[in-house]
Amino acid sequence: TILLADLVGFTKASAEHHPNFLIGLFLRDIFLEFDELVYKHGLEKIKTIGDAYMVVGGLDHGEEVSWQSQSRSAKYKKQKPHATNIMLLSVDMIEALEKVNEKYSLKFDLRIGVHTGPVVAGVLGLKRLAYDVWGDAVNTASRMESNGVPGLIHISSEMYDCVDSMTNVFDFTCCGKMDIKGKGEMITYLAKPRREEHSVVS
Repeated sequence: TILLADLVGFTKASAEHHPNFLIGLFLRDIFLEFDELVYKHGLEKIKTIGDAYMVVGGLDHGEEVSWQSQSRSAKYKKQKPHATNIMLLSVDMIEALEKVNEKYSLKFDLRIGVHTGPVVAGVLGLKRLAYDVWGDAVNTASRMESNGVPGLIHISSEMYDCVDSMTNVFDFTCCGKMDIKGKGEMITYLAKPRREEHSVVS
């Protein structure tokens, strides 16, 4: 399961704020928050690309749920643990951004796209080696993000089939058939966190 998150409005803000503030303070703090949340949910950060953040779950076959996340995932054992944890991570990332926004008096939104499917993972090249993932599933997750809505999680129908019982944490809305670049027509869904319910399972 692949998650791609992007800070909406960051490029515009780069022209309005000094890099020492925007990158040295704000971006540093939000990525540190995300890193801690990824670890908490037993997932794996792959990389940052500018102001974008990429996470993958299930590279270890997705059968283990980290002890930090067990209590929150107990209700969803019939689902892929990594799919469940990615969705719970998404809510935490949105809330973390709100906290860091408040700290620095900023108003960024987070646009999140998620898809589940096979990938190839590994290291290529001879210098500046970096672990990465490739495959159509990665491209699809990227399209979910770029066609998403700030503050919501845009997921593919394959992802929805894995997490559709999480209705006490999310309100799901079918977007119908969307024309996705490079993919053609796809049925996708928007997941809106139900904050009051999320706090119960936290």
